[in-house]
Amino acid sequence: MPTYPQQLITSLCDHLEDRLVEFFSIEHLKYFEEYADLNGFVSDTLWEYIKNETQKTEINSVYNTQVKMRRQKRKRWISNYEDLNEKYPLSDKKNPYYVIWRDHDQLMGSVFLKLYDAPDLETVIRNYQKRLDEWQQNDKSLLIDYPLLYNKTKLQVKTGFRNDLIINLIEIILDSYDGNIENYFSKKPDILLDKPFFAPAKFSVPFKESLDSYVADLVHFDKDDTTFQMLVGYDPNETPNINKLKVFDPKDNQILMTLINHINLDFYESKQIILEVGTIAKAINNRPNKRLYDDIKMRLHNMARTAFQIYEKDNPNEPIYTFSFLDNVRTISRDGKEFVSVTFGNALFESITKKKMISVTSSNYNSLELELSKLLYHNLQKERIALSTSSIPDEHGYLYKTYDYSYFQRIILFKKKKKADNILLITETLHEFVEKKIALADFRYDKGQGLFHLYYYTLSDDERADLISTGDTEQIGELSDTTELPHKSEPQIVQTTLNLS
Repeated sequence: MPTYPQQLITSLCDHLEDRLVEFFSIEHLKYFEEYADLNGFVSDTLWEYIKNETQKTEINSVYNTQVKMRRQKRKRWISNYEDLNEKYPLSDKKNPYYVIWRDHDQLMGSVFLKLYDAPDLETVIRNYQKRLDEWQQNDKSLLIDYPLLYNKTKLQVKTGFRNDLIINLIEIILDSYDGNIENYFSKKPDILLDKPFFAPAKFSVPFKESLDSYVADLVHFDKDDTTFQMLVGYDPNETPNINKLKVFDPKDNQILMTLINHINLDFYESKQIILEVGTIAKAINNRPNKRLYDDIKMRLHNMARTAFQIYEKDNPNEPIYTFSFLDNVRTISRDGKEFVSVTFGNALFESITKKKMISVTSSNYNSLELELSKLLYHNLQKERIALSTSSIPDEHGYLYKTYDYSYFQRIILFKKKKKADNILLITETLHEFVEKKIALADFRYDKGQGLFHLYYYTLSDDERADLISTGDTEQIGELSDTTELPHKSEPQIVQTTLNLS
C-alpha cells in the first residue's frame, strides 16, 4: 500500500484530539493489535479515505461524507439501544444494561459503587440514560464516546474509531493547511535553487534594448567569468521605461511556490495549472485586497515574458544557459471569480515531474521573518540533506560545511554591489535560522578567510525514514516527498515532493 511521508503522519498524530490518542493507547492490544503504533493506523486510515485526493475540494467532500455517516450511525445506535432496552429484560444478555445488572447481582456493594459511582442499579441506569441523551444531541460527539460502547462488536468499535479519526484528521488539514495536504510543505523545484532568480526586495535594474527584448545584466560570476542576464519580452500594449523594469522578489517566489503546491494529476499531461487568484493572494496575505489580486495577475504575466540566460563575457552572442519559468498565462473569469491558467516552461515542468524538488515544512518557512531567510531556506535544506548522505556528524552531532561569498552570490540576487553590505545581510539571516532552530544549529563568519562556517542539524528519525524509503538517498533532487507538522521541541525541516503514487 502506498504511504504518506512519516513526518506528516507524526505531525498529524501530534495534533489529534487527546481523546482519540488516549483511546488507541488504552485499547491498542484489544482492537488494533495488528498495528505497532498509532502512526501506522493513522497512515492507513488517511490512505483509505483520501489516497491521492489531496486538494481542498476532494478533502471537503470526504469530510462531509464522513460527518454524515457518523450522524447516521449515531442515530442507528440509539435506535438499536431503545429497541433492545424495550424488548428484553435486564437479566437478558441482549439488554443494553445486562452487564451492569450482572455486576449489581454478583459483586459486593463496595465494588459495584467503585465501578459505577452509585450504590444502586436504578441510579446507574438513570446516569447512563442521561449520558446517552447528551451524546445523541451533540452533533460533535465521538462514536467512541458512546456510553454503552462495550456492547458493540469489535468491528463496530474499530470502524467507529476510524470514522472519528478521519474526521479529526481532515479537520486538522482544513484548519492548518487550508484543506490541502500539499500545503504542509513549501516546495521548490531544484532548478530554481542554483541561480539568483530572486532578490530579497524588489528593485529596478537598468535594461537595454535588444533585438526582441529588454536585457539587463544582473550578476557577474568572477570564478568562471560568466554573466547572468534577465530578458523581458516586448509587450505590444505598453512602452515600459526600460530604466525601471524590476527583478523578481519574494512575492514572485511565493506566487510560483503556491502554484506548485496546487498541482493536480492533470498537470502531468498538460503542464498547466488553473488556480483561483484568491488562493494565491491568501498565501501572501490572509486578508488580500483588490490591489493584491491585480498585482498577482500582473506578476504572472510578467513571468511569462521574462527569461534568464548566462553567457561568457568573451562570447556574449552565444548563451550557455537559457531558462524561463512559464510558457504562457491566461486570466479567466468564471462564476464571478478570477482564475489564472498557467503553463509551465519545459525545464521547470521536467524538474517537477521528475521529483527534483526540495521541500521544507510550511510552518517553519512561515515563521521566518526576513525575506532573505525565506529565499535561502530551501538551499540550506538541500545542503543539509546532501551532507546527511556524505558526511559524519561532528562531536556535537552537527553536520559541518564551509562556504565562501560566491556561494550566496550564485543563489541570491543582491541589490547592493558592495560585498561587505551583502555579507552583513547574510549574517543577519543566518542568525535568524540559528535563533529559531531551523536548519542551522550554529554558524560563524571568518572575516580573515572570507568563509562562512555552517553547522546543520542532522536529519530527524522521521526524515531519515522518509528519505531511506525512497531507495535512493544519493539523488537528492529525486527523493520522494516527506512531511511533518513541526515538533515543538526540535527543528523540523525536510526535503521532499509529496509522491503518493
